[in-house]
Amino acid sequence: MKKQAFTKLQQLTTLIETQLEWGKGDSWTNKDFETLSERIFTETEKQISVTTLKRLWGRAKLIANPSIPTLDILAEFAGFEDWRSFSKQTAVETPILSTKKTNTPVSMWGMFGLLVVIIGTISTLLLQGSTVTKEPRPPLSETEKENITFDFEKVTVGYPNTVIFRYDIGDVPYDSIAIQQSWDQGKRIKLDKAKGLATTTYYYPGYYATKLIINNEVIQEKDLYIPTDGWRSFVGGNVPQLIYVKPHQLIQDTSIHIHSDVLTEMNRHSPTHLWLSNLLPEPSINGDHFDIETTFRLVQPTEKSICQNMWIVITGAKEVLRFQLSAPGCVGDLMFFLSMDMISGKDHDLSAFGVQPNEWTNFKVKNRYNQLFVSINDEPVFAHELPDGIGEIGGVQFIFEGLGEVDLLKMVDKDEAIDLIQ
Repeated sequence: MKKQAFTKLQQLTTLIETQLEWGKGDSWTNKDFETLSERIFTETEKQISVTTLKRLWGRAKLIANPSIPTLDILAEFAGFEDWRSFSKQTAVETPILSTKKTNTPVSMWGMFGLLVVIIGTISTLLLQGSTVTKEPRPPLSETEKENITFDFEKVTVGYPNTVIFRYDIGDVPYDSIAIQQSWDQGKRIKLDKAKGLATTTYYYPGYYATKLIINNEVIQEKDLYIPTDGWRSFVGGNVPQLIYVKPHQLIQDTSIHIHSDVLTEMNRHSPTHLWLSNLLPEPSINGDHFDIETTFRLVQPTEKSICQNMWIVITGAKEVLRFQLSAPGCVGDLMFFLSMDMISGKDHDLSAFGVQPNEWTNFKVKNRYNQLFVSINDEPVFAHELPDGIGEIGGVQFIFEGLGEVDLLKMVDKDEAIDLIQ
């Protein structure tokens, strides 16, 4: 890689470190990189594998020349349009200062980008200095933890949904208190009182792992589940790009599908993924012993869709199982998130998950006490041992790069069967 590009990559990774507030990347754990990969997907709906992220941060063998699409995703996650935009709007770090005058102006964005990096570096140095001069508080004792309360309540059914968190840590000495709103370490509410409440609004359905954190130690963790109140759909993106599909645009008859005028809206926006979800008010399917069968297809892709990706997200009260399918030629980029495990098409043969997206695909998932089995069109294609259970299952979410349609969705546990398309 050219020296300038390498310097800019370091500048970009430093900027992301500053935004995340997780500390320097050389101290991140494998779980931190997994969380970052998941967060990048959530915010951009594009994927960078954990291995690639480690290489970009110099934690594995460096990539000699990172691909522009990868750099585009990383720059978009940092708040820029793409890598070229980042390169233009940020100043290039110069290893050796020159006394030669130049007539090249420095842009306002360039100064801002450089200032962010400088502030991040100074903050890190100050933080390191403070840890030397100030002894960290010892971990809380079990007795202290037992007297701490942390709970929440949802104000409605469905989404968007405001959640009210209440906490009381009593007389426990503390330097910091925070509520982490989900699995994402970057989404924390900082608190300044030993007792009180905080609220946050969830714009998407699904599972969230919320935590009460004292002195950077997770004290309590709660599984937060946001249902859909029947079949619901939205065009995905970060607020304010999020668009809820109107009731008359969501058609429910012999199948669940979307009115064609939604595709026009999708082609105007980026990212352009459609979510189609049905999560029961309370998770009721046994997550340790279940069969789920569904039939779906991509009716019409968006203008920008190349691989015509489709995702299936089995949503539990504690964790999720997310599978990805695409056109056959794109299977090398597929990515599964199975509880705490990540399976990538970069180092696994996922060719069976390459399908003709516009044709009906029958997809079956069976779990027998963390032994997972998948069949596509009645052919066994995948088996995996889960590291942990996902809790009671509330339903399934589908993600399409265009207009999707679901013809069958049936969930069965050892006690009962639920057909979500009547």
